[in-house]
Amino acid sequence: MLKFTKISATGNDFILFDNRDKKLIGKKHNFYKKICQRRFSVGADGILKIEDSKKFDFSLKYYNSDGRVGEMCGNGARAAAYYAFTNNIAPADMTFEVLGVPYQASVYDRIIKLFMPPPVEIREYPGVLEEENFEEGGYLNVGVPHYVVFVPNVNSVDVERLGRKYRHHKYFQPWGTNVNFVHFSNINEIHIRTYERGVEEETLACGTGTISSAILAHKQKKIKIPMKVQTQGGLLNVYFDDEFSEIELEGTVNIIYSGELMQHYYY
Repeated sequence: MLKFTKISATGNDFILFDNRDKKLIGKKHNFYKKICQRRFSVGADGILKIEDSKKFDFSLKYYNSDGRVGEMCGNGARAAAYYAFTNNIAPADMTFEVLGVPYQASVYDRIIKLFMPPPVEIREYPGVLEEENFEEGGYLNVGVPHYVVFVPNVNSVDVERLGRKYRHHKYFQPWGTNVNFVHFSNINEIHIRTYERGVEEETLACGTGTISSAILAHKQKKIKIPMKVQTQGGLLNVYFDDEFSEIELEGTVNIIYSGELMQHYYY
């Protein structure tokens, strides 16, 4: 039987495999897509695979629910860090790699803090937005691409329709982008809803989207740091310096259950 753990990081849910035994070597994207289907299988926003690393505490591979490899997932990385600590794979202060890039995380009970590298790219006001009552924030790449839009109230936004529209906008081709809708509720608090590329629908939270939205909210709207970010799945906290060279993403993680996949799901 193929063992797995269902784990949630502020509403982002994942199927985690401890693949240090290499049982999943050679599995194709159709397998990951199949088990992420809700109501037909376990169901999740994505797949996490923990494997051995020669340099760090472990290596993490992430797959979106479409079965394709994802560059990085902030909440997925926090979830994997919590699992690694609670299963004696890594210490509370750990270093792991994602596609060869090292990341650090710290575990405090069920609160996990992830340390992120600076944005690869920031483009403010790229001139893509078409909706008159919204305000363009910009485009960032924090390991994955994100487009940020400021809106009067995220609860009134048609995230599925508009998220899909800008996710496939010609400006962001050929790879597309994640799309974040943000409104401000306090001098150090924002609310966010995210349409995720690869999942191809709204998710309850997005770690890299939270960081991207916080950076542009601070740069353009002077929202103060540390910043509280209210997602549909709960609260995340973001910290960074003025140069965005030290970025921290903090929130809770819950292990929901462990199980075993029947043979016909993985043969």
